[in-house]
Amino acid sequence: MDGVYTVSVEIVSPIGCRTSASFPNAITIVPSPRADFSWTPDKLTHIRKTAQFTNLSEDEISWNWMFGTEGSSIVENPTYAFADTGMYEVQLIVTHENGCKDTISKTLDVEPVVTYFVPNAFTSNGDGLNDDFLGKGILDYMNNFTMTIVARWGEEVYTSEDPLAGWNGRHYNSGRLLPEGVYTYLIRFVEPRGKEVEVKGVVTLLH
Repeated sequence: MDGVYTVSVEIVSPIGCRTSASFPNAITIVPSPRADFSWTPDKLTHIRKTAQFTNLSEDEISWNWMFGTEGSSIVENPTYAFADTGMYEVQLIVTHENGCKDTISKTLDVEPVVTYFVPNAFTSNGDGLNDDFLGKGILDYMNNFTMTIVARWGEEVYTSEDPLAGWNGRHYNSGRLLPEGVYTYLIRFVEPRGKEVEVKGVVTLLH
């Protein structure tokens, strides 16, 4: 607790002699701030890289924010857009009116994300509308993509390692037009931080 304190000491020698002393107002403890903060949104991604920081400190009159090695701010409640994905150490130093400081650091994660959605039917009639079986989503950080499509009689009819390439309903996209019906697909890929994803289901081919 802040305040002015007197220090007293008493010494006893090995043979029992005693001496004591008092030092009035020897120690002064001045008030100190307490640093703390939060941010929104709780989850940041490469799509939503801007965070709103809220100062939760006490007994301070100034603020010094450091956002990893990228930038800084002296605003009480700053907004900051991170340049890339990754882990960032955000540090806040607050100062009391008497000059005392307090520091707090928190780790913020800007995550790379992948989203992937596939249709349940497509029409290979060449009208320019839904002609291919093709997944959509956020694909920038997708790795090791494979797609395999199998007919109901067990024959593999299409395979690809390109997430931007769709199946047009023909045998390996260049052979005969396959019959209308239900086909099975198996799609695998790896998310940016190593999680393996498997998507499987059926799609209906219409002419």
